[in-house]
Amino acid sequence: MKLLRLSFISLLFFSSLFTACQGAATHVVSVASLLKEMTSREQLTKFPEPQYITKHASSYDRRSISANDKFWFANWDNNQWTSVEENNGRTEYVLLDTDQPGAITHFWMTGIGENRGQGTLRIYIDDVKKPVISQTLRSFIGENKAVGYPLSCSVSPLAPVDERGHNLYFPIPYAQSCKITYESDLIIKDERGKGEVLYYNIDYRTYIEDVEIESFTKTSIADNKDLIVKTNQLLLNGGSSDKVKQSKGFESFDITLNKDAEVVISQKNIGAAIHEINMRVQEDNPRQSMRSAILKCTFDNSQTVWVPIGDFFGSGYKITPYETRYNKVSGSGNLTSKWIMPFEKSCQISLKNIGDVPIRINGSLQFNAYDWTNRSMHFYTSWHQFTGIETGKADKSMDGGNGIQDLNYVTLSGQGVYVGDVLTLFNDNAPLGKTIWEKEDGTFRHCWWGEGDEKIYIDGEAFPSHFGTGTEDYYNYAWCKPETFTHPFIAQPSGDGNMTPGYTVNAKVRTLNALPFTKSLKFDMELWHWNKATINYAPTTFYYMKPGGKNNIAPDYKGAKEKVLVDYEELHKSEKNNS
Repeated sequence: MKLLRLSFISLLFFSSLFTACQGAATHVVSVASLLKEMTSREQLTKFPEPQYITKHASSYDRRSISANDKFWFANWDNNQWTSVEENNGRTEYVLLDTDQPGAITHFWMTGIGENRGQGTLRIYIDDVKKPVISQTLRSFIGENKAVGYPLSCSVSPLAPVDERGHNLYFPIPYAQSCKITYESDLIIKDERGKGEVLYYNIDYRTYIEDVEIESFTKTSIADNKDLIVKTNQLLLNGGSSDKVKQSKGFESFDITLNKDAEVVISQKNIGAAIHEINMRVQEDNPRQSMRSAILKCTFDNSQTVWVPIGDFFGSGYKITPYETRYNKVSGSGNLTSKWIMPFEKSCQISLKNIGDVPIRINGSLQFNAYDWTNRSMHFYTSWHQFTGIETGKADKSMDGGNGIQDLNYVTLSGQGVYVGDVLTLFNDNAPLGKTIWEKEDGTFRHCWWGEGDEKIYIDGEAFPSHFGTGTEDYYNYAWCKPETFTHPFIAQPSGDGNMTPGYTVNAKVRTLNALPFTKSLKFDMELWHWNKATINYAPTTFYYMKPGGKNNIAPDYKGAKEKVLVDYEELHKSEKNNS
């Protein structure tokens, strides 16, 4: 009896232990957990747990099937649906239909014609026939007063409201399934007809590990009111939900970089993480120096960062004030980065001058403690410029062709997470003084450079799981609007080169819609220009990878040594004088 009783007690003990371990291993995902994750900088430095895949749904032209097909660059990127359903006498256009546990992490839309997003959005969760959301699309996405700014926003606020991109960053988790539909009697059946035209892009997670999900309900916004307010405040003031880490040192520097000189500004032989980098180029109007000064970072004996400082801080090569969650540029020229850059044993940070004149730079670095684990990753930045690239001849066709091409932002191999990018370009388009939508001698003229779609391939996909609707849509504004804007996740510090020839910078950072990959990631962007042009096109990419990861972008000394171009009239002043 004693042996039997002991065995029974042992059984209960091990059963309880197993249950406890099971409970400890189960991750709970909810609106609250996702909002807290959104404001954690450190969480991006570790490969996701529980593991998920970020997927994408959009209104891209469905004729784009293969890179070998003539419609690969087709551009009717609107009113394209997953399916069309009849429901209680109403027609619902299905934007997304997934039957796997996950969460909506970002929703963007814009429109033209009648209505412009004023039809009814419905979101159905976990196969329940009654939607948890039923209201106008724009009021829920970009004008959601219950969620507030910046979780809900429309940009640029300087542009007419009907010509903005409307964004929702508020997460919508679901335990089993999610279907998103849109109803509008004005949706046109013929893409060339009159009525409402809708463009949309949706990022969503699919969890591939065991996870417990508390699905979004009708009361989820009200139930999390205080946390939503706190989240908006943290996003706007640059705060973090991470626990405060012990300082591992504050280092300042003030150096003059002579031609071809490289100076180590910090070196450590103990594990920690960079939490903030500040710099300032000591020139009244730095331009070439912002491109000539190269930031180099080596973590644990592997160089992972080689980038011109202006592009690294997201300002390109002009001092254009803006602020996202990870970068800030002030009007006086102070440059700040808040990417967390961990290392297990050592790091070396240096600045190199590849230009022809000396550059004086001062600044500081803040190091904090960091717990390196088997999920930790190094921070990477890649930069290169497509210099003087030809966009092809002018064409009115929406079917693609005539010089349109895919440009590679970056291709990665290994395990990691893609977290953002900055695009700096100079658009040398059209004769002086010409603007968009002009015809001269039968030539179709349009200065807009960014009609092309992003195509992102994850873990060896044959067809991109992320296929967008235009470069400005990827950067979450709309209609090639030149007005500037700044937001925790997106920014256009300069849009001078959008509607007219000139200089443009677009920036995007990712949190909940970051892109994990286990083997590889390839990011291409179409260069789809409305007019024959020559363009300098420089993408900067930000990502984390586990030690051993590789990228295809070698240090682009040639591109960084090119003369920077800022003003079209200045560029062609000598040509005018000579003529």
